[in-house]
Amino acid sequence: MRVESRNKKHQTLKNFCEERNIEYTYICKGRDKEIDQWVKNINPDLIVVFSMSQLLRESIFRQPKHGTINMHPSYLPEYRGANPDFWQYYNMEMNPGVTIHYVDKGEDTGDIIYQERVHIPLGTKSPERLDKLITETGVPLMLKAIQAIKEGNAPRQPQTPLSPNDRARNLKPEEHAKIINWQEWPIERIWHILRGTELWLNAFEQPKGLYKGQRWLVGDFEKQSNNHKAGSLVKYQGKYALAVPEGYIYLSKSFSVKKAILAMLKG
Repeated sequence: MRVESRNKKHQTLKNFCEERNIEYTYICKGRDKEIDQWVKNINPDLIVVFSMSQLLRESIFRQPKHGTINMHPSYLPEYRGANPDFWQYYNMEMNPGVTIHYVDKGEDTGDIIYQERVHIPLGTKSPERLDKLITETGVPLMLKAIQAIKEGNAPRQPQTPLSPNDRARNLKPEEHAKIINWQEWPIERIWHILRGTELWLNAFEQPKGLYKGQRWLVGDFEKQSNNHKAGSLVKYQGKYALAVPEGYIYLSKSFSVKKAILAMLKG
């Protein structure tokens, strides 16, 4: 995680905390007892969680007198799980949301404090989408929830046990190349998913040679009949593109020296 410092330079969360004399520790597997004791020593009134890759144990989330709250980037009980962003792209969910809820023993099943839907236009890339969901909507909701908890009037709306969606799980590496139905899906859906996941989804072959380790950037699309194999990388009107039955999705290359060096070290 990166945050904005007082001198406007980007820095790590660790450095941000050290500058302000804020307690900091890094949580990882195998340190359960150490983390338990760390929380006990701090004796917080409230724990706030966001984008945590593992579920908190009950011995931790029940320690604060006001409990533990979490910001989840979906309109719960929709898209419970570790990766709601991908599955909302996958299902073309144009009106997702953000939920502030209490943490319990389940996965995103605790009582809801506040939640709000957000419209996301088709083809919005992940950084812009997260800005709308988290920065513009989620953070103000979280601050509102903290204030309500402090004043003793925070709402608590129990969730329904069942979610209307399958669990928003992480993809397995072997699923990346099979997740897109190139032949049958409309070009808008394929384009929308690829735009949103261009930083990490390996649904098609990434650049090679000098550009090994870089990622394709997904541009616009054009509807145009063609005889190319669906999902193949082609040149069309002098541009790189992915061919689908309804047309072409344009691609461009970016170049990062850091990524190039990492690719050389790995290769």
